[in-house]
Amino acid sequence: MMLAYLALLIALSLPEYLDALHGLYAFDQPEHFQKKSNCKPIPANLLLCHDIEYTDMRLPNLLGHETMNEVLQQASSWTPLVQKQCHPDTKKFLCSLFAPVCLDDVDEPIQPCRSLCESVKSGCAPVMAAFGFPWPDMLDCNRFPLDNDLCIPLAGADALLPVTKE
Repeated sequence: MMLAYLALLIALSLPEYLDALHGLYAFDQPEHFQKKSNCKPIPANLLLCHDIEYTDMRLPNLLGHETMNEVLQQASSWTPLVQKQCHPDTKKFLCSLFAPVCLDDVDEPIQPCRSLCESVKSGCAPVMAAFGFPWPDMLDCNRFPLDNDLCIPLAGADALLPVTKE
């Protein structure tokens, strides 16, 4: 008798329970189940991207690192390349990958422009090769958008555009 009562109680409350779950987890909205990136403050110990033009980064980043510890560990090995000053935009390019800018009103990650990658590669790949390091596949410039898309351009990209006289 007690078991039948318990079963009846569960059966009667199940629709309300499922409604509550449905509202809580939004089963009809699949985008909530995809791993959403989120904004995190750039930590002071992320030396590669210390003192850049923005303060919040997106995790997971554009290199697939999902935790801040992973970012810190992987980014530290690139600091010497920035110090070599093989290209003026090396830091900008690497930080756009390791600590991509995170803006509240932009859902998609903002990638470096292909021209930024190619320019940094042309300046830094020979320096890396001199130390026995090839340009890594994860930095293949073909994976980045062309400059007509929303992307992070070369610092001097404006200077390359023709100046029109009014």
